[in-house]
Amino acid sequence: MAIIGGGASGLILASFIQNAGKTVVFERGDRVGKKLSATGNGQGNVTNTGVRDSDYFSFSENGVRLAKSCIQVFDDSSFAAFLKELGVLLSTDDRGRVYPSGRQASALTDALRFYLDFKGVNVRLSQKITDVKKVKDGFELTVSSPEGEYTVFSENVALCAGGKAAKNFGTDGSAYRLAEKLGHTLTELYPSLVQIKTETQHIKTLKGIRVNGAVVTVRLGKTSKRVQGDVIFTDYGLSGDAIFRLSPFITDKIHSSSVELSIDFLPEFSAQELQTTLENKQKTLPSIAAQELLFGIVNNQIGRAVMKRADGEIKRAVSLIKAFTLPVTGSLGFDYAQVTKGGISMDEVSQTLESKLIKGLYFAGEILDVDGECGGYNLQWAYSSARVVATAINAKCEGQV
Repeated sequence: MAIIGGGASGLILASFIQNAGKTVVFERGDRVGKKLSATGNGQGNVTNTGVRDSDYFSFSENGVRLAKSCIQVFDDSSFAAFLKELGVLLSTDDRGRVYPSGRQASALTDALRFYLDFKGVNVRLSQKITDVKKVKDGFELTVSSPEGEYTVFSENVALCAGGKAAKNFGTDGSAYRLAEKLGHTLTELYPSLVQIKTETQHIKTLKGIRVNGAVVTVRLGKTSKRVQGDVIFTDYGLSGDAIFRLSPFITDKIHSSSVELSIDFLPEFSAQELQTTLENKQKTLPSIAAQELLFGIVNNQIGRAVMKRADGEIKRAVSLIKAFTLPVTGSLGFDYAQVTKGGISMDEVSQTLESKLIKGLYFAGEILDVDGECGGYNLQWAYSSARVVATAINAKCEGQV
């Protein structure tokens, strides 16, 4: 069994292959799990207790259905149980995000690495697969290594080489070419879980300011998506937890339709409460400059930006506090994204994530056209898809005995 890619899905897949002694993981980098070791801002957001009720994104209806099916079979409880077997204790926060108790993503990589070593899986580092050819009874892989180029044969191949996001971890999208050469279709690709660019006319003075617990709404034509979380103003637009959580819904639509974000700075207060407070403040402090009227209500810099945009009008200022709109112009792109939206078409894989075009070719993880929301959903997909593939390959091998 040849597994191309030593990231999360590749390592998990190798962990569940029964014939470990004949399993080889080819990793182009000098160590496995680079991206896994950085997940969750380095804290290791493994999964989320909400995955069972969550829909995943795909450009194919079949992709959404298959993703949900995989995750229902091998859900967050299954993933947690596996990690606990490897000696990793887990803790869950109030948003359902599950982390290693030590809050170190590298612990996940170490656990998988030690386990594969124990099982006797052959992990080859600095080995880049440059070509995969279908031959009789299997596949011929061309491998580029520091010692030179060589070929190997494998009955089954699993492409687990990730997507195009965060190329500093070795996921530059080059693995898609292997699938395309074998006849598979690649969808359009977009960055996801990424910072968003907006018009900056009204936020030029706000760089570096964080708003905790803001409610951000994105409008996509007649539909909208609303989340609550942190927002950070930047020189290009917006970052922060809420923005990352919204990005999967919008990055593929930015250049084809009008997309607008709206920030409610004070979701716990109604517009009427704010209106009354400001009117009373103006009566109590009649000499206060309009640009300073929002002190004690929002961050002073935000208050000045709001009052400037409102031309000093209280009613308009209240509207802006509750709905500070910013047109979206783009994202920071794949170099800054955590996940790729799009990938190998899910219409071309079976229920077991085996290619419908070439028997013995499987896919798992981010290389497929499936992505999830921010909060552990994408690492869960890596696990669930890898488990589905491992189950299929094990069953196939048992049938050959």
